[in-house]
Amino acid sequence: MKKILLICAALTLTGSAFAQKKNVNKVKNMIEYASTPVSMDLSNLAPDKLAEMRELLANADKDPESANMPETYKYKGRLLIYDMNEMIKQRVANNNEFVDKKAFFLNQAALVKNFETLEKVMKTPNEKGKLPVKEEEYKKEHALAQQLATNPRNNLFIGASNLVYDDPAATVELLDAYYESFDNPLFEGLDLKNKDPYYKEGAYIYATALKGAGGNEEKMLEYLNKALDSQNGALACQDLITYYKDKGDKAKENEMYELATQKFPDQLIFVVNLIQNSIIDKKFDKAIEQADQAIANMDNGTIKTVDAEGNHIEAARYPYYFRAVALYNLEKYEEAFAAFEKGVEFKNDYFDCIIGAGNTATRIASMNKDKKAVADSWYKKAISYYEKAKEMAPDQSDQWGYPLYASYYNSGNMAKAKEYQKYSK
Repeated sequence: MKKILLICAALTLTGSAFAQKKNVNKVKNMIEYASTPVSMDLSNLAPDKLAEMRELLANADKDPESANMPETYKYKGRLLIYDMNEMIKQRVANNNEFVDKKAFFLNQAALVKNFETLEKVMKTPNEKGKLPVKEEEYKKEHALAQQLATNPRNNLFIGASNLVYDDPAATVELLDAYYESFDNPLFEGLDLKNKDPYYKEGAYIYATALKGAGGNEEKMLEYLNKALDSQNGALACQDLITYYKDKGDKAKENEMYELATQKFPDQLIFVVNLIQNSIIDKKFDKAIEQADQAIANMDNGTIKTVDAEGNHIEAARYPYYFRAVALYNLEKYEEAFAAFEKGVEFKNDYFDCIIGAGNTATRIASMNKDKKAVADSWYKKAISYYEKAKEMAPDQSDQWGYPLYASYYNSGNMAKAKEYQKYSK
């Protein structure tokens, strides 16, 4: 009984394969009847005939027999081209707006993949080692398939750029097809990696889409790294930094910051965060070295300190502040004071540097309490900065209130100390 069932199953499978092959041949007759063999234009086919053709070809690329027939992909390609042209007509009638933008670009991906499969089938020998088409026919069909697939292939990047934030999953599908095409034999001889202007630029969009779609992390990192040499390199670098930061990989995070400062020396945010990380890690000498480099780059114009409208860029003040903080932590107080003063000189309303200068002067004064003249001179400097802080931010008395009281008191000015005594409680 088991043998009979197996024989029946084999017969059913063979019959199904034969039916699919027959369906493809039927489509061939329909196309040749409706159009010239070269164009295979389907616009003359009646709607019911088009529907019948779709039904006949629906599973042709899945059946073992018809899946190995070049005709399957030639005819499916013509259907996809017909659909593309219909969507273009709709767009023209709709003030150049796609009725379904996603459907159009996915059609382009399907077209590319279809003709790539045609290329593969034409170059794959059967079990007897025989190719399905002769060399002359292959050359003709290869050239035609390449021609028909080239514009749709170029549209894949445009579609991805349009859909990346609205539909990351569709964007991934488009860019899967786009990047796979660079090494596909269908496009051999076109030198796409050197001539396609979007080869590098698409990498960041691909990585962004993979992240948005919750896709392959390894692939996302691969394309973020590829994007480092593109116009979106700084954005890619920031995404890599964020990725490693979220993973808690401080070593890789700092490694990316180091790379960022080398590749994008004009991007101040990278060097500022790098200096800050060095301070957090208590690598104060390194922080000073990094701050000095940043300040040098600001002085020579590599890093801009004002925007296009002439407004001061806030982040430009941080190298001065972090340099002073690092020196303070190394207990090089007089150098730290000078560094805070440089920050105030760079931006005279830089509140953090003003408070920093006052606190550092107070620290130096307290270290010289047995040298009254020296201590008083430093308290005088501290008071001048605290008064400036009070004038700038009268509502931030927690920053200047008690320090003013203590500085006046310790320098012997009891009248002024009494004025600020309320902040001592």
